[in-house]
Order: sequence, then structure tokens, then C-alpha cells
Amino acid sequence: MKNSVIINLKHYEISSGKSCERFLSSFIGMDIPENIRVVFALNPIDLRIARNFPELEFYSQHVDSTGYGAFTAKISMESLMDLGISGSIINHSENRLNKNVISGTLDKAARMDFPVVVCSENLAEAGEYSRLKPEFVAYEPPELIGGDISVTSSKPDIIRDVVSLCSVNGVSVLVGAGIKNSDDFRKSLELGAHGVLLASGIVLSKDPLRSLNSLIEKL
Repeated sequence: MKNSVIINLKHYEISSGKSCERFLSSFIGMDIPENIRVVFALNPIDLRIARNFPELEFYSQHVDSTGYGAFTAKISMESLMDLGISGSIINHSENRLNKNVISGTLDKAARMDFPVVVCSENLAEAGEYSRLKPEFVAYEPPELIGGDISVTSSKPDIIRDVVSLCSVNGVSVLVGAGIKNSDDFRKSLELGAHGVLLASGIVLSKDPLRSLNSLIEKL
């Protein structure tokens, strides 16, 4: 199993709308180690851009359990698959969902064989959502998101507990919040995770490609 780096482009001006293609172009031809998988999570308004970058892998920042039909403003798995989007994040701290919605979405994802990453803010959520068998549970303490303090340095014991709890259900863990460099990534793996979910450490960097290379080097 490859270690995953999921880069959430959020809705930053530098990575959305007319700037999105320019941002993604800087990653064309990047040298990725064989044991690393890099995924870009696109804002819904930019999902169609994925077709212009067949060499990159894309997730959506959200997906719903609805299919095609009269579902205004919903994002179906069917439509994402048609666009070449290979998975989705749900329940990010900036877009929290009702537990019943999460359960319904993961139930359909299992039927569709559509990978979904469920974000959790604490140990209890991680354990609860791992029983629903997502692709990953991403552990992100909301108070550390977008900050300079990494969860790997501030809450390593909780990461171990999250990994242990999720492993009971056969679900791997991503670590998020404050992840910036290869030391953070390496520590996440040492604590038992299978990757990281990050945003500002790459997207808001002065040189996003260099920052990504710095994150995955020597792993």
C-alpha cells in the first residue's frame, strides 16, 4: 500500500477558478517516489479541470449520496466518476456533516466502489466512522488546521490511539492539521498512519512544487 499525500486545494484564490489550472500545471512531470501517491482535492467549481490533467489524480472536496436527478446543488458519485475524479473527502471541519448523511454517503460509496476519506476531529469520531469502512479516516484537530503547529508534535499519543482504533476495523488513517514538511510526514508514518491530508503547507507556499518535494523526499 502506497503512502498517500492528499492536497486539499480548498477555495484559496491561488488554487481556484481561473487560477486552478495554472496552479496544477506546476506539478506536471513531478518526480514522485514509487511508495508515494499524490492526490489533489478540487473545489466543486473546478472539477471539470481534472480532464485537462490526466497524469494527476483528483478527489472532490465533497460528495453526496444522491445520484442523477432533481437534486439541486448536489454532487453525485456518478458525475464525479464521469469526470475522472477517483474519490472524495467528506466531513472536513470547514464543511461538517450530519452523522446520518455520512453513513448514507459511505453506504453508497461501498456499493459504487468509490473511495471516500472521512475527516474526524477527535478519537470518538474516528472510531465511529471507521466502522463504516471508508477508504481512510483523516484525523484533524480543528484548532491546528492552517496553523504552524503540527498535530504530530502536539498530539502524537492521540494519533497512535486513532490508528489503533481504526485498525480494528481494517481502516487506515491520514494525519492532518499543521503538516508542513518531511519530518511531519515521517512522524505520521512512524505513528502508524498511511499518509497525510494537508492544504496550506503546499497551496499557500511561495513554491508549492518545492514544498511538495520537500514533504516527500527521503521517504
